[in-house]
Amino acid sequence: MKKTLFATFVAILSLCLSINAQDTNALLWQVSGKNLSQPSYLFGTIHLMCPDDIQITQPMEDALKNSQQLVLELDMDEPGMMMNMQKVAMMTDGTTLNDLLTEEEHQMVGDYLQDSLKIPIQALNTMKPLMLSTLTFLDVLNCQPGSYEMQLVQHVKEQGKEVLGLETIEDQAQAFDFIPLEEQADYLVEAIQKYDETVSETEALLAAYQNKQVEHLYDLTHASMQEMDGAEEALLTNRNNKWISKMEEMAQSQATFFAVGAAHLGGPMGVIALLKEQGYTVEAVSSVGQ
Repeated sequence: MKKTLFATFVAILSLCLSINAQDTNALLWQVSGKNLSQPSYLFGTIHLMCPDDIQITQPMEDALKNSQQLVLELDMDEPGMMMNMQKVAMMTDGTTLNDLLTEEEHQMVGDYLQDSLKIPIQALNTMKPLMLSTLTFLDVLNCQPGSYEMQLVQHVKEQGKEVLGLETIEDQAQAFDFIPLEEQADYLVEAIQKYDETVSETEALLAAYQNKQVEHLYDLTHASMQEMDGAEEALLTNRNNKWISKMEEMAQSQATFFAVGAAHLGGPMGVIALLKEQGYTVEAVSSVGQ
C-alpha cells in the first residue's frame, strides 16, 4: 500500500499527469473563448526526463511563437531559485534521518544511495524523506536527467519573452509538507524494500506519459492517492484552484504558454475541467508531430 503511494509521490514530484473525460491522447491543449482576444496554451510536463526524450515539437514550437510569455509552476529563471529549492528540501528543525529511521533502516537507505546513486547518506541526512525518495527516479531513468521546464525557459529566453510562475517554492513545499516526516520515512523505507515493484510502477507511469495515455495515467495516479486521506486535495486540487484565477488574469492580459506538471491537468478538479467551468474552450492540439 505505502509503496504504491510512494510511486505516486515520485510521479507528482517528477512527472505528474491526468485528463478527465477525454478520449484524445494529447499533452498540448489550446485555451480559447470567453473573453480571450487570442488563445493561450496548456502543456503537461514531466519534470525530470532523459534529455533525448525531451522534445520541443512543431505544435509546441508554434504555440510558443504565438504566446507572449511562458508560465510554469515556479518562475525557474528567478535568481536564487535553485538555492531556494534546495533549502525547502531540507529539515530545518534539527531532525535528521537518524531520528526518523531505525539503525537497520538507516543502513539500508544508506546502502541504496551509495550502491545505486553513489551518494553517501551523510550528505543527505537532513533532507526530507519525501524529497530524498525522488532520487530513486534518477535510478529508474538511468541517465543524467534534464527537464521540460528548463528547455522551455531556454527556448523563450532566446525569443526575449518573460518567464513567470503560478506559485512560490514555499507554496509548493507547504503542499508536500502535509505528510508528517515519520510517514515520509516509512514510504521511503518500504519503497526501497520493495524496489522492483516501485520501479515497475514508476516505469508504468513514465510509459503512460510518453504514450500520452492520459486516462490510464490519471487512473493510476488517482487510485494510488486514495491510500492517504487528503493527498489529492493537498497536492493537486487546492493548488489547481489557486492557479485558475492567476491563469485567467495572465491569459486575458496576453497569450500565454502554461506548462505545469501534467497531473494537474485532469480529473474533475483538474485545470482543464476548472477552465471549462469558467467558460473557456479547451481543446487538444493536433497530435501530429507531438
